[in-house]
Amino acid sequence: MRIAAALLLMMTASSALSSPTDAATTSVPFTSTVLSTCVLTVGTPGVLAPNSDYTVLDSQEAGGTSSIVTVTSTGASYSVSTDAPSSFNVAPTGGNDNLTFEASYQGTGATTIGSTLGTVSTLLGLGLTTVTLDLKATKSTGVFPQGAYTTEVVVRCE
Repeated sequence: MRIAAALLLMMTASSALSSPTDAATTSVPFTSTVLSTCVLTVGTPGVLAPNSDYTVLDSQEAGGTSSIVTVTSTGASYSVSTDAPSSFNVAPTGGNDNLTFEASYQGTGATTIGSTLGTVSTLLGLGLTTVTLDLKATKSTGVFPQGAYTTEVVVRCE
């Protein structure tokens, strides 16, 4: 009986030494630095469609598609704007003759932007802004000849 009591006493003492009240805790710090940046991500490329008399190719015509660009801004001083092209990179003979371009955009999200000419700069809020970008190519004389057309609009975040 004495041995059993001694064993019970040792087990109780051992259990008391490792009880949760003797546990140690500490705080572990985490840090981060977010740099001021503006990131542009093209989600959807645009498609130009002709008007009924083939004097305009426009992303807003039936069959056209606006381009979607996501702008992520982590700084308070960034603005968005666009530069319309001056010609098509790829066009059939005569496709770049008597031609003018006009880009426009609008936005939703961190910044709400109504329909704006591409050359106009708009101050961005912090966060994600979805920019819908449109392009219109107009012939001052003649029509767009048959063939493939390719061009690019430069989107700026500065």
